Amino acid sequence: MKILAGLLGGLIFAIIGAFWVTSALASSPLKGGHVGAMAFWVLWGLALLIAMLAPSGGKAWRRILISSGLLCLLLPLSGIIFTGNSMAAVSSADPHAGARVAGSAIAGGLISGLLGFVGFFLGLVFLVIGLLVGRDKTVVYVQAPAAAPSDTSNKGAG
Repeated sequence: MKILAGLLGGLIFAIIGAFWVTSALASSPLKGGHVGAMAFWVLWGLALLIAMLAPSGGKAWRRILISSGLLCLLLPLSGIIFTGNSMAAVSSADPHAGARVAGSAIAGGLISGLLGFVGFFLGLVFLVIGLLVGRDKTVVYVQAPAAAPSDTSNKGAG
Protein backbone atom coordinates (compact mmCIF):
# COMPACT_ATOMS: atom_id res chain seq x y z
CA MET A 1 0.00 0.00 0.00
CA LYS A 2 2.91 2.36 0.70
CA ILE A 3 4.35 1.79 -2.77
CA LEU A 4 0.95 2.61 -4.33
CA ALA A 5 0.78 5.80 -2.28
CA GLY A 6 4.29 6.66 -3.37
CA LEU A 7 3.56 6.07 -7.04
CA LEU A 8 0.08 7.60 -7.39
CA GLY A 9 0.30 10.24 -4.69
CA GLY A 10 3.86 10.96 -5.73
CA LEU A 11 2.68 11.53 -9.28
CA ILE A 12 0.25 14.19 -8.02
CA PHE A 13 2.98 15.76 -5.90
CA ALA A 14 5.48 15.68 -8.77
CA ILE A 15 3.06 17.24 -11.28
CA ILE A 16 2.22 20.09 -8.93
CA GLY A 17 5.89 20.63 -8.07
CA ALA A 18 7.02 20.53 -11.70
CA PHE A 19 4.29 23.02 -12.59
CA TRP A 20 5.49 25.24 -9.75
CA VAL A 21 9.12 25.17 -10.91
CA THR A 22 8.27 25.52 -14.61
CA SER A 23 5.95 28.47 -14.07
CA ALA A 24 8.46 30.20 -11.80
CA LEU A 25 11.16 29.91 -14.45
CA ALA A 26 8.89 30.48 -17.48
CA SER A 27 10.50 33.79 -18.40
CA SER A 28 13.54 31.78 -19.52
CA PRO A 29 12.00 28.94 -21.59
CA LEU A 30 15.21 26.98 -22.14
CA LYS A 31 16.13 26.91 -18.47
CA GLY A 32 12.57 26.54 -17.19
CA GLY A 33 11.71 23.52 -19.32
CA HIS A 34 14.77 21.49 -18.44
CA VAL A 35 14.69 22.35 -14.77
CA GLY A 36 10.95 21.66 -14.62
CA ALA A 37 11.39 18.21 -16.19
CA MET A 38 14.22 17.41 -13.81
CA ALA A 39 12.16 18.67 -10.85
CA PHE A 40 9.35 16.28 -11.85
CA TRP A 41 11.56 13.20 -11.48
CA VAL A 42 13.27 14.47 -8.33
CA LEU A 43 9.95 15.27 -6.63
CA TRP A 44 8.46 11.93 -7.64
CA GLY A 45 11.46 10.16 -6.11
CA LEU A 46 11.16 12.32 -2.99
CA ALA A 47 7.47 11.45 -2.63
CA LEU A 48 8.29 7.76 -3.07
CA LEU A 49 10.91 8.08 -0.34
CA ILE A 50 8.42 9.86 1.95
CA ALA A 51 5.88 7.09 1.36
CA MET A 52 8.35 4.29 2.02
CA LEU A 53 9.50 5.87 5.30
CA ALA A 54 5.91 6.13 6.58
CA PRO A 55 4.82 3.54 9.16
CA SER A 56 1.68 2.55 7.19
CA GLY A 57 -0.06 3.11 3.87
CA GLY A 58 -2.57 5.50 5.38
CA LYS A 59 0.18 7.60 6.92
CA ALA A 60 1.99 7.65 3.55
CA TRP A 61 -1.12 9.01 1.82
CA ARG A 62 -1.55 11.53 4.62
CA ARG A 63 2.01 12.85 4.29
CA ILE A 64 1.90 13.07 0.51
CA LEU A 65 -1.52 14.74 0.37
CA ILE A 66 -0.57 17.31 3.00
CA SER A 67 2.68 18.02 1.12
CA SER A 68 0.71 18.41 -2.12
CA GLY A 69 -1.71 20.77 -0.39
CA LEU A 70 1.10 22.94 0.91
CA LEU A 71 2.70 23.00 -2.53
CA CYS A 72 -0.64 24.13 -4.01
CA LEU A 73 -0.83 26.95 -1.50
CA LEU A 74 2.62 28.08 -2.70
CA LEU A 75 1.53 28.37 -6.35
CA PRO A 76 1.05 32.18 -6.20
CA LEU A 77 4.68 32.47 -5.17
CA SER A 78 5.73 30.95 -8.50
CA GLY A 79 3.69 33.61 -10.27
CA ILE A 80 5.43 36.32 -8.28
CA ILE A 81 8.85 34.85 -9.13
CA PHE A 82 7.82 34.70 -12.80
CA THR A 83 6.80 38.36 -12.67
CA GLY A 84 10.10 39.39 -11.13
CA ASN A 85 12.11 37.40 -13.67
CA SER A 86 10.21 38.81 -16.63
CA MET A 87 10.51 42.38 -15.34
CA ALA A 88 14.24 41.95 -14.80
CA ALA A 89 14.68 40.62 -18.34
CA VAL A 90 13.50 43.91 -19.91
CA SER A 91 16.42 45.80 -21.39
CA SER A 92 16.77 49.41 -20.25
CA ALA A 93 18.06 50.35 -23.72
CA ASP A 94 14.66 49.52 -25.22
CA PRO A 95 12.67 52.69 -25.95
CA HIS A 96 9.48 51.01 -24.72
CA ALA A 97 11.04 49.54 -21.57
CA GLY A 98 8.53 51.28 -19.29
CA ALA A 99 5.57 49.85 -21.17
CA ARG A 100 7.11 46.39 -21.13
CA VAL A 101 7.72 46.55 -17.39
CA ALA A 102 4.18 47.80 -16.78
CA GLY A 103 2.77 45.03 -18.98
CA SER A 104 4.85 42.45 -17.17
CA ALA A 105 3.63 43.73 -13.81
CA ILE A 106 -0.02 43.67 -14.88
CA ALA A 107 0.21 40.24 -16.49
CA GLY A 108 2.21 38.89 -13.56
CA GLY A 109 -0.38 40.18 -11.13
CA LEU A 110 -3.15 38.47 -13.10
CA ILE A 111 -1.19 35.22 -13.28
CA SER A 112 -0.44 35.34 -9.57
CA GLY A 113 -4.10 35.98 -8.82
CA LEU A 114 -5.22 33.08 -10.98
CA LEU A 115 -2.63 30.77 -9.44
CA GLY A 116 -3.70 31.96 -6.00
CA PHE A 117 -7.35 31.18 -6.71
CA VAL A 118 -6.66 27.72 -8.15
CA GLY A 119 -3.95 26.96 -5.61
CA PHE A 120 -6.15 27.92 -2.67
CA PHE A 121 -8.98 25.58 -3.59
CA LEU A 122 -6.71 22.72 -4.66
CA GLY A 123 -4.67 23.17 -1.50
CA LEU A 124 -7.84 23.20 0.58
CA VAL A 125 -9.02 19.93 -0.98
CA PHE A 126 -5.67 18.21 -0.54
CA LEU A 127 -5.26 19.42 3.04
CA VAL A 128 -8.75 18.36 4.11
CA ILE A 129 -8.38 14.93 2.53
CA GLY A 130 -4.86 14.59 3.89
CA LEU A 131 -5.94 15.50 7.40
CA LEU A 132 -8.80 12.98 7.30
CA VAL A 133 -6.85 10.04 5.85
CA GLY A 134 -4.52 7.92 7.95
CA ARG A 135 -5.49 9.22 11.35
CA ASP A 136 -4.85 7.13 14.41
CA LYS A 137 -7.91 5.54 15.88
CA THR A 138 -9.13 7.55 18.82
CA VAL A 139 -9.52 5.58 22.00
CA VAL A 140 -12.26 6.86 24.27
CA TYR A 141 -12.12 5.79 27.89
CA VAL A 142 -15.51 5.87 29.58
CA GLN A 143 -15.34 5.71 33.32
CA ALA A 144 -18.31 4.13 35.06
CA PRO A 145 -20.19 6.62 37.22
CA ALA A 146 -19.41 6.31 40.89
CA ALA A 147 -22.13 4.72 42.96
CA ALA A 148 -24.18 7.28 44.87
CA PRO A 149 -23.58 7.08 48.63
CA SER A 150 -26.60 5.75 50.47
CA ASP A 151 -28.31 8.21 52.73
CA THR A 152 -28.48 6.39 56.12
CA SER A 153 -28.74 9.45 58.36
CA ASN A 154 -32.50 9.95 57.83
CA LYS A 155 -33.59 6.29 58.24
CA GLY A 156 -33.41 6.23 62.02
CA ALA A 157 -35.44 9.40 62.59
CA GLY A 158 -39.10 9.25 62.80
